[in-house]
Amino acid sequence: NYPEAINAFRTLVSSLPDSPKAPEALLAIANCQAELKDTKAARRTIEELVKTYPKSEAAQAGRERLVSMK
Repeated sequence: NYPEAINAFRTLVSSLPDSPKAPEALLAIANCQAELKDTKAARRTIEELVKTYPKSEAAQAGRERLVSMK
């Protein structure tokens, strides 16, 4: 259930922003949004990921995803 997953990942990011899992959670949110065909939201989430956690592996994956979304 993508909406429930998005809520769970958002809760993780907001309650534990310094967790090493937070960048992956944002990428997972973007993946769920993409599966729901909400490309605008997925793009915004990836941009948030790249801005907040620029050096994370998830941010690198997000940058690659943004290129493929264009």
